[in-house]
Amino acid sequence: MDSFCVIGCGYVGTSAALHLKYQGLHITGTTKSRSKLISLSDTVAEPLIVNLADPDTRFDFLEKQNGLLISIAPSRNGESYDEVFSSGIKTLAAALQRRQSTHPLHITYISTAGVYGDHQGSPVDEETDLDREHAINALLAQAEETLMGIERPDTTICILRLGGIYGPGRDMAGAIKSAAGESVKKNGNHVCSWTNIVDVAEGIAFAYDKKLEGIFNLVDDMQLTRRELSNVLCDADGLPPVLWMNHDLPGQRISNARVSNQKIKSAGFQFKSPSMLDPLQV
Repeated sequence: MDSFCVIGCGYVGTSAALHLKYQGLHITGTTKSRSKLISLSDTVAEPLIVNLADPDTRFDFLEKQNGLLISIAPSRNGESYDEVFSSGIKTLAAALQRRQSTHPLHITYISTAGVYGDHQGSPVDEETDLDREHAINALLAQAEETLMGIERPDTTICILRLGGIYGPGRDMAGAIKSAAGESVKKNGNHVCSWTNIVDVAEGIAFAYDKKLEGIFNLVDDMQLTRRELSNVLCDADGLPPVLWMNHDLPGQRISNARVSNQKIKSAGFQFKSPSMLDPLQV
């Protein structure tokens, strides 16, 4: 039985852990919170407390893994992006670099298509330059580079860039419709990318099974502006439109690009949810 570790059992990590467990893998899962440790034991075989920002954190558990998912984000207790995506990722990368075991390890890192920034709605793919002007995007780009910089012949690394996540537990269509007739302080002309949580879990399993290497956009086919999407959703239910702004607020982090998913499709991945407007294919 393969051993697989999920670092960061939040919404994405827990969904992936459950999916991989049902595929027969032995799952180790980590959390930063002692209060979540008991509930995590219902999901994974080996629950652990791992805080990448803690210099005393032990990484012995990495030695026995065949696969590793890194799905981390700042917690709500004031943790900063820098603590997670700079110092935290560097600590983890160093631990992976000095791993004693030499059996093959496949790593999947969850990133975001938001790192492309503002391309004024133009098409982008995995070869497109990233936005390094916004401080958060610069940190996210640095985190990707840090992990891709691990140089070991026994280690393969895949980065999955996700869109905004929707699906069970995150009814984004419902959230958009709930704003019908109201003013929303976001630019309605921006094209946003989306990913169903089902496809996130499937994509992580696919990356591990196929031992994907490199960077892949794991986003669905829908490439509508916020305004176009909300108009479709509201019109279908006879609701008034959402009133989006036509400009950006100063300092706002912008994601405005038509993100291509052709690379992961060419690798053989099939989306179960090509769009939040289409029924889920299960």
